[in-house]
Amino acid sequence: MNADRQPQPIRPPDVSRPKLRISVLGGAFFNYDGQEIELRNRKARAIFAYLALSPAAEEPREKLAGLFWSEFSEQNARATLRQAIHEFREALQHAGCSALAVSRMTVGLRSASFSVDLDDILAAVAAREAPEPLLRQERLAETLLAGFDDLDQAFHTWLMVRRQALHDRLIRGLEEGYRDLSLDRRRRRLLGEATLRLDPTHEEACRVVMRCAAEAGETGAALRAYDELYKLLGDDYDMEPSAATQDLIVEIKQGKFDVLDEPNPGMSYANEMRQALVSPRRSAGALPPTPRASKPALLVSGFGMSGIDPDRVHLVEGFRIELIGCLSRFREWYVSGTDVSPAGDQGGVQVSARYAVVTTAYQAGSTINVVMVLQERPSELAIWGERFELSLDRWFEVQQRIVRRIAATLNVQLSTERLVRLSHMPDVSLESYDIWLRGQWVIRHFAATEWNRAVEMFAQGIEQAPAFSPLYSSLAQMNNAVHFVQPGMFRDPIKVARTLSLAQKAVALDPRDSRAELCLGWAFAMSRRYTVAKIHMDLACELNGNDAWTLISAAMFHAFCGDEVRAKELSDLAIEMTLSPTPAHWTYEASIRYFRGDDEGTIAATDRAQNALLTLSAWRAAAFSNLGRIDEARVEVERFYSGVRANWINDEPPTEQMIGRWFMQVYPISRLETWQRLRDGIAALGIPVEGLVHTGAPIAT
Repeated sequence: MNADRQPQPIRPPDVSRPKLRISVLGGAFFNYDGQEIELRNRKARAIFAYLALSPAAEEPREKLAGLFWSEFSEQNARATLRQAIHEFREALQHAGCSALAVSRMTVGLRSASFSVDLDDILAAVAAREAPEPLLRQERLAETLLAGFDDLDQAFHTWLMVRRQALHDRLIRGLEEGYRDLSLDRRRRRLLGEATLRLDPTHEEACRVVMRCAAEAGETGAALRAYDELYKLLGDDYDMEPSAATQDLIVEIKQGKFDVLDEPNPGMSYANEMRQALVSPRRSAGALPPTPRASKPALLVSGFGMSGIDPDRVHLVEGFRIELIGCLSRFREWYVSGTDVSPAGDQGGVQVSARYAVVTTAYQAGSTINVVMVLQERPSELAIWGERFELSLDRWFEVQQRIVRRIAATLNVQLSTERLVRLSHMPDVSLESYDIWLRGQWVIRHFAATEWNRAVEMFAQGIEQAPAFSPLYSSLAQMNNAVHFVQPGMFRDPIKVARTLSLAQKAVALDPRDSRAELCLGWAFAMSRRYTVAKIHMDLACELNGNDAWTLISAAMFHAFCGDEVRAKELSDLAIEMTLSPTPAHWTYEASIRYFRGDDEGTIAATDRAQNALLTLSAWRAAAFSNLGRIDEARVEVERFYSGVRANWINDEPPTEQMIGRWFMQVYPISRLETWQRLRDGIAALGIPVEGLVHTGAPIAT
């Protein structure tokens, strides 16, 4: 299911014009005018269920081929797709159905010719109702296209992402429903029960069920709801319910709700809902209600370090980076790694309140101790403090505790299941995880002399932990980026194929890792398989749509493909997510703006990038040239030549012609007009580009 897909309103069937009825929950089934449409080809069934769930009910043939036959050559994939289309067309024609719409380039379903069972459920939830399937079926979202997980690795990943998106959307809709105090008690209770069928650890929903049952005089039902939650949290997570939930069960046992009639929706219940997750160290009254359109902003600044052994600095920095990554997975707040302006509106982003996580790490003997304080800004009032020992064996336990306390302070509901899903310890040895952290540290502090050391670290890690996905995606990341950071490095088909294999392995090991999907997207782009690359770029954004790095990287890919609208949409969202972009972020933004034709914006972005990448001078030169500012452009060209020659790694001498050839092959630009704009911009300055030809043909792998 596409997260942007809007449910079709529930309305009586038009008996004069039968529709193709498509069921996507529990499998993929097709019915027309009471007649079941049988399809022997499982991929054919999955393809047309997939089309029914896409926003326009239509997709390019190339995308379908890449999604369902990702391991095939494009020619073989397209041929097999034609067979699936042929079978579906014949089956529909036999039933008298004309829903199929096929062109030379696309495959789809005619609008208004079909309906989907999932739309009925989404429409009911939007109407503040708890539909029967949600009350009957546990974890309904996981039944989306059940039985089709094994069709293809790319489709498997898409399906996992869609199931999670559906789960999250249903949870949000149900939460909005039971928080609506204008609804009667019975509807709120049913909405809470439906939420618990999706996520049994959802304490807020459990409290709604408990309270509504108690107010209706069903004390036994309230006690059962609590007992089920208590047992689940204890057995599966070694936890107890929150203080708010325990306080409520005490009140129920004491008979507080025994004589209540249908309540007048008032402030007592609303206050309870607001206070449910507030930290015990701070009263609820200290937190004003958050405007609906606003979110709090969290600054996780650089950790202060005292006496940390150089060989262990990577642990401290790695914990900060991973904490930022974990926090960014939650849509309830903005996260920044650099300080932001105190204004209430940052580039159109409404910030309700500002907080800073201020941290100091110090080493005593062999132990690294960390003191972390959450401060309210600009008052610098300390809200809570935490002291812990930083060690790999308690890494994720500490991370989850910090996220939970931040959520409590910011009055955000996080179910235990959701928190564990978004911050969990991978099944890998501590030594292998440490190797990965060390390699990541080398990448972030790039120096040419350290590059090979990082490669060796990741290779060593793979030998020790061949099932640890981040090691493969890190190697793929380095291979995808090496052409940018090492002047004179040309793309090698053998290395391109090896990189693609590494990225595919990373995704196969952990399909939910947005970093792996992003690396796979770029690996396909480097192979010039741009349509397939787009699938994985989109999946990466959906897996972690709050991560600014994922968004800005995908935005640059779309800029290379000539999709200026999508590139701007993602780059704007990335700036919104990060609030205060780093210089590295602006290197991406510079190329995006250049391909949008925004030369002034390109220059402004490169100013903020602070020479983070050698190629920035070339982008500046091209932008100045397009604006007719030739003298400034020539200065940038000379700076570009000087920087490249000082770091040239090719055996061939760095002549101007070689530098021009290297620069124009660095970026995987799919659209001819986009490539020509870059070529013409630097050619006007005398950088030799004669004889260079754009090719969109895939690299043979």
